[in-house]
Amino acid sequence: MTITKLEQDYTIRAYDVDTRGKWRPSAILTRMQEIAEDHAIAVHCGRKELVEERGMAWMLTRLHLEMKRYPDLMDDIRVVTWPGKPTRLFFVRHTMFFDAQGEELGRATSLWVLFNIKGRFLCRTGDIGENYPYDLSHGAALPDPGKIKLPDDMELIRTRTVAYSEVDMNSHLNNAKYADWICELFDLDTLRHHSIRDFRINFIAEAYMGQPVDLYRRDADGVSYICGKTEGKTVFDASVIWEKGGIRL
Repeated sequence: MTITKLEQDYTIRAYDVDTRGKWRPSAILTRMQEIAEDHAIAVHCGRKELVEERGMAWMLTRLHLEMKRYPDLMDDIRVVTWPGKPTRLFFVRHTMFFDAQGEELGRATSLWVLFNIKGRFLCRTGDIGENYPYDLSHGAALPDPGKIKLPDDMELIRTRTVAYSEVDMNSHLNNAKYADWICELFDLDTLRHHSIRDFRINFIAEAYMGQPVDLYRRDADGVSYICGKTEGKTVFDASVIWEKGGIRL
């Protein structure tokens, strides 16, 4: 049977929440990453088939997340994911989050690529052919994420080094950890009394364990723009829109 949509139930645990007991943005990205991996395994595009047999791996390149409401500690939620129609290079993935009553919590769309591990080049989506099933009747969570245009006068806020606790098995900064780095560029008042309504990130280059990354930020027209660079080379671009108190319903 072709699996074009995967649904999973999940309970928000203590390691998923912030100081307010709300689902932390990095934990949301982690859940998205894990259900994407589970779906890839279910359609025979997981680590065994790609990495071990074909020398290819998935890489997240762009993500757009919109949250309407953040669940609390011990809340039961449902996460739903499905692929969109791939382009020549990009694989599209949609994800939605619901509470126990079926009310929408948030939604996201991400773009992924396949790259050849040894040769370090991108593979075409056709290289895995029918193993990436999609059904257009599922619709789209959000439009495909585009490039983020940063203001010209970005300000250096701090430099931090990629730590052991932040990397994955490839020794580079885990996708979800970027959300923690971004949130930590804001003051405690913002973190305690605001929630992220709109989060966008473009992953441009890898940041490895022990590597210093310069973090820049500029606020303009209600949007906070962030970018990370190492030795002058851009690692990521991101934008965040905060909302005071709870999130709009």
